[in-house]
Amino acid sequence: MQKALIIIGIIFTGIIAAYAVLSSGSEETTTAENVDIDWHTELKSALAEAQNTDKPVFVDFYTTWCYYCKELDETTFSDPRVQEKLAKNYVVAKIDADKNSNLASNYGIYGYPTLLILNSNGQEINRIEGYVDADNLLNQI
Repeated sequence: MQKALIIIGIIFTGIIAAYAVLSSGSEETTTAENVDIDWHTELKSALAEAQNTDKPVFVDFYTTWCYYCKELDETTFSDPRVQEKLAKNYVVAKIDADKNSNLASNYGIYGYPTLLILNSNGQEINRIEGYVDADNLLNQI
């Protein structure tokens, strides 16, 4: 009798484990997948690609010392939904404003992070200043 209970317990544990593995796999198929984003580090190359692909340019002006710039990278840009939308709809560029201060100044950027959406000629279409979470960013792009 005791052997039968042990065998039933082992079988029950196996069923639970199998269910957990299978159900976790099905959750992954309902969420967006991580997409590797190929960030340009120069606006000139991003604009050239935008002209070839007829896409707008999404530009992240950041600095290495900016806390919210790092937070944007770690939370917002790591969100699979954001990655997918950026990769599908934009040419993307990350511009270090300390290394490109003239460019940042030309676009009137004095606070970080600042996100710009530009047409393929480099004209500003939209501006998002400061940290923005994934849901808010998705509503604005």
